[in-house]
Amino acid sequence: MTSLPFSRLLGRRVLDASGFLLGRLADLAAANHPTHPRIVGLLLDVDRPRVALIPWSAVSALEPAITLSTVRAALHPRPLQPDEIPLREALLDKQVVDTHGLRVLKVNDLFLSRSNGELVLTGVDVGATGLLRRLGAEGPVRWLFGRLGRTLSDQALPWTYVAALGGPVTPLKLSISRERLQAIHPADLADLLEEMDREERVEVMSALSHEDAAEVLEAAEPEVQTSILRSLPADRASDILEEMAPDEAADVLGELPEETATDLIVRMEPEAGAEVSKLLAYPPDSAAGRMTLNYIAISETFTAEQTIAKLRELAPDAETIYYLYVVDAPGRLIGVLSLRALLIASPQTPVTDLMSREVIVVRADESDEAAAALLMKYDLLAVPVVDADDHLLGIVLVDDVMDVLAERLGGLRPGRLDRIRRVPRG
Repeated sequence: MTSLPFSRLLGRRVLDASGFLLGRLADLAAANHPTHPRIVGLLLDVDRPRVALIPWSAVSALEPAITLSTVRAALHPRPLQPDEIPLREALLDKQVVDTHGLRVLKVNDLFLSRSNGELVLTGVDVGATGLLRRLGAEGPVRWLFGRLGRTLSDQALPWTYVAALGGPVTPLKLSISRERLQAIHPADLADLLEEMDREERVEVMSALSHEDAAEVLEAAEPEVQTSILRSLPADRASDILEEMAPDEAADVLGELPEETATDLIVRMEPEAGAEVSKLLAYPPDSAAGRMTLNYIAISETFTAEQTIAKLRELAPDAETIYYLYVVDAPGRLIGVLSLRALLIASPQTPVTDLMSREVIVVRADESDEAAAALLMKYDLLAVPVVDADDHLLGIVLVDDVMDVLAERLGGLRPGRLDRIRRVPRG
């Protein structure tokens, strides 16, 4: 079947049988069908809100204008039905899942084909060609490509490969298997969650494993995170929170009502719940409120060989292994050790001989802006957080304060940045 780009019909004149101009095409309505959505009528630009549908059965020609087989007086427009979707509104510029290639893509155009006297939706254009076509630049660009000996090709997906999420073409039926859904990148699924309603979000999050659901939740916007946790069964929500990094889980729980957050923490495994409760004790805009507990601390009594063995044990759970923090018996921070210094050292070298005693720190009660300023000034990936007695509490990673950095780039006021604490060599 020959495909007709939807964008070439938009804005086209609509004439009745006598040649009277009724208006221009604003949208096409289709019957919502999983494999072959059939065009059921026209929506005109003069109809606002666009609820009066001219039945497709009244159309006699599409070229050069859309011509009807009856005169205006004999037309009987009808309302859009619940199982009918306006294609432009529902699909153009929306995100869809390519269930065959497991990609999240943006719809730039649609393809229609004639079949048994009907016009059906057969595919979507997710490439640059569809966007150029809508901008009226497809012809010039094709000509230019031809002069260069290249071709401008469509990136079309058959409609049967498309799972459109959000809006009137939902809910997602999860015809995609759980394994295939899990293969979609968490950041892509997080973006799609923004466009789903409550039931759809629960459907997708329930189809994922706890670990995959945690990754998706971490990548989602705060309002989406809280919506999901309040919608899921409490046991399911607590299981997902257990798989999240403690600082991420604390951030999400901090946005929930206290009673709800407390209930979820109680349902978590004791160790995970205790870590989250510890972080929630700090103000969210403080350095300690932004820190993570997944760091690597090394005893001052260790040798290089012992440190490497400890690193192998702890690295899978650590947020970063570029900085190793050296602490004394009471847990006070006394130095920082670089991975490079560790790897080139002799096995029996004490870490106290390898570490730097000049440690840039931020106090727990200082602001997250102070932590962000330190990371910027000293070009660090992480800065340790200490209490008033220099006990190491956690670390603030640069990606944990990216939003603070973004807000402050226009007028950063570093404040007291000279926080290099020099520990006397003993």
